Amino acid sequence: MSGPLLFVLVDAVRHDYVDPERTPYLHGLGAEHGLSRMRPLLGYSDSIRAAIFTGRYPDETGYWMEYCYRPETTPLAPLAGLAPLDRLPGDVLRRGAKFALSQTVVRRIARRRGYEHLSLRHLPFRALDRFDWTLRREMSAPGVLGAPTLFDRLTSAGLPWAYLDAPTLGARGLLRAVDELAPETAFAFVYLHQVDMASHMFGIRSRLFERTLGRTDALARAVVERARARLGELEAVVFSDHGMSPVDRIAAYPGLWRHPAFPSRFCFALDATMVRLWYEDNSPGLRDEIRQIVAGGAPGRFLSAQELRDLHLDFDGRLYGDEIYLLEPRTAIFPNFHSMLRPKAMHAYHPDDTEQHGIAIGAGAAGETVELVELAPLALRALQIEAADLSPAA
Repeated sequence: MSGPLLFVLVDAVRHDYVDPERTPYLHGLGAEHGLSRMRPLLGYSDSIRAAIFTGRYPDETGYWMEYCYRPETTPLAPLAGLAPLDRLPGDVLRRGAKFALSQTVVRRIARRRGYEHLSLRHLPFRALDRFDWTLRREMSAPGVLGAPTLFDRLTSAGLPWAYLDAPTLGARGLLRAVDELAPETAFAFVYLHQVDMASHMFGIRSRLFERTLGRTDALARAVVERARARLGELEAVVFSDHGMSPVDRIAAYPGLWRHPAFPSRFCFALDATMVRLWYEDNSPGLRDEIRQIVAGGAPGRFLSAQELRDLHLDFDGRLYGDEIYLLEPRTAIFPNFHSMLRPKAMHAYHPDDTEQHGIAIGAGAAGETVELVELAPLALRALQIEAADLSPAA
């Protein structure tokens, strides 16, 4: 191996944010090492991280969403008896009840059933016997995904690695952790979340967003410089996982929440940019009615079988939906099953939309478009790890 490798994931930095005034460090780094576009997946942060970590698409690992439709095994089924709480007046009260339960009762269920993390998010109470947390352990744990992760492969090859997470450590704690990296570290992965969080909370047209973008650019510089001071001459790859679109329109689906056939004859999941549907009988009339409600609520389209294949979302089974309705950019769903606050900017629209494109520095020739699944193979080549050298993940 020629030297250590540093990956810095700067979440939600759009390709057109990089210029000398807004992001001087990223601009200079891109001029020196080549600035490419990063084409995202259709999915949210968890599916994107899985693709980065494994170098494989969702239809190859079988993992796409944090929660899935698994009525036969869900540990949340006993809580479906709280269905009357769905009638609490106001979305804030319902969310508050779910947050309180997630911090108490659900934690005990998770420990008893072997889940590292479990939450109600904003799933309807009367549908809690339908949904399950897709993974029982964190995806960085050995052998959790349907393919070995980059971390699995490093461990198998006997190379020390570190994963440093800004949401957990905070900016100061993160820099301290970089300063304290073991000198023999071969690979460090640093995750900076600040731009993504500011985008959702403040929007990408606000002064607070611009201030966060500038501070994150400076933090990325500090991470790379301190890693070099600690580990010596290293190769750095700085990238984002997606871009971001402003939200100009909010859509809601009260007709789905209140429908008398929900959840016995059909079920739905509201993601910020998608509606996913499951049908429990073969009634063409009900299916047509539900499709009309969904299509009438927001501009978008039901993804065809060919589009699902092209997007690497053609799964065996029904974990993630019988049908998926994808919204047009700049429209978002709220209330949805995940967001605590109304989003002012969003990602997870169609990856061909250029507002969704991120950046990649040091991962390809200037002007190229890089795919997320190219990052793990790039790291393995840089660290001179061959697949034949690796034992299967545990």
